[in-house]
Amino acid sequence: MAETKKKKTAKMPVKKTGTARKKKAPSISREDALQIAQAYLFDKGAFSVSGISDGIPEAFNANLAANEELAAELKGCWIVECGLDPFLVVDGGTMLIGISKTTGGIVYAGILSVA
Repeated sequence: MAETKKKKTAKMPVKKTGTARKKKAPSISREDALQIAQAYLFDKGAFSVSGISDGIPEAFNANLAANEELAAELKGCWIVECGLDPFLVVDGGTMLIGISKTTGGIVYAGILSVA
């Protein structure tokens, strides 16, 4: 009987190319987050979007320092800052809406008083 020759394959070490992994872009873009926030605010009339940032703005770090759980939830979010209608006389602060970069869901929507 003829013997079949088995081909031996040598395992080569994996070459490192020196290229780092690229950071994956968020599924929800800044524009998408803005549209989600505007849809959320549509029936709330008194608020308008005044800015959007990637992560918690420095001005609100002190407010969120007391609530570590909320601060942790907002880390992977677009933060939409909303101002009150200037014609309203309301004692309050700034409304923040945290929109998840991966799902587009609203993680947080509430008023933070700036003291």
